[in-house]
Amino acid sequence: MINKNLVGRCGHYCGACSIYQACEDGGELLEVMRKSCPPERNLHCRGCQTVDETCWPYNHCEIRGCLDAKGLKFCYECDEFEKGGCEEWKRLAEGHAKIGMDLRENLLLIKSEGVENWLEKQDKKWRCPSCGKPISEEEKCYQCGALLRQSSH
Repeated sequence: MINKNLVGRCGHYCGACSIYQACEDGGELLEVMRKSCPPERNLHCRGCQTVDETCWPYNHCEIRGCLDAKGLKFCYECDEFEKGGCEEWKRLAEGHAKIGMDLRENLLLIKSEGVENWLEKQDKKWRCPSCGKPISEEEKCYQCGALLRQSSH
């Protein structure tokens, strides 16, 4: 069953998000992610479509606030998108490109194919080639330990 909460309004696939995966899976990844979470906040995320005040990244997403203020659901609906996107979206897109996620392409596919088709493709793409479990943008699968890509450190 496809989880429609995993479609980010900027084109991000939440199923590949380390915070989301840590909250879903627990274990080692949760401990790794807690180290980057402010101590006064509880690490909690169920996907970008469910972001509220209880989620740790709530106040960290300028895209959400911008789209809400404009009454838009996705960045592709914004006039700035056709011009290459706003500065915040461009910064986000550059960071995602480093992990193999093309936010512009994702948004265009969401627009042309619909959310459910896009989510099905993303679910298949973001699985460990060794164990088949969902993976995040991390360098290893936290389910089986398989290395997914070289460290950029």
